[in-house]
Amino acid sequence: MPRTKEQNEAIRAEKKQLIMGAALELFAEGGYTRTSIEQIAKHAGVAKGLIYAYFESKDDLLYQILVSGINKMSEGLFPEHLTPETFVESADKMFDKVMENKEFFKLYTALSVQPEVSRRLGTLADRNQPFLSMVTLYKRHFGDRAVKELLLMSAISKGYSILALFGDRQKTLPMELLKESVMDFIKGKFNYSK
Repeated sequence: MPRTKEQNEAIRAEKKQLIMGAALELFAEGGYTRTSIEQIAKHAGVAKGLIYAYFESKDDLLYQILVSGINKMSEGLFPEHLTPETFVESADKMFDKVMENKEFFKLYTALSVQPEVSRRLGTLADRNQPFLSMVTLYKRHFGDRAVKELLLMSAISKGYSILALFGDRQKTLPMELLKESVMDFIKGKFNYSK
């Protein structure tokens, strides 16, 4: 009996996720530029040509991984209309999401320091509702200092990600203490006293 349209779509979605998962692992561990389509196909256990049935290029594959990851990470995290209180609560939850999705954040952090890729990441973030909500909150709360405060927050976030995700430090570094320190900083910025 031939498969139904729904079954075919489910198989396609499963294969696409398989390829994206394999690529994410390889990009996060070996780097985007050093990972080939051939390596991704072998790691996913699929033919190289199948990758091109789902993605136009390696760049398109990376882009779709980033869009999917950013959407997944921000899902239910930051409400559309942030207040200082909801931002602090969401920032606290964000630490857990980073640790639950280490491969994605390793890739995202590594890519964010590569100039040719970071511009594309900025474009993705600029269209992301949670990011836009955060920008609005910072403008409302900090006024003319909003851009400087956002840059500072970005630097702190990247620093946390590097310490939490890369190298042997993640095994010996007291992550709860690091999280607590960053949260104290954020609470201080927003005069949050809960």
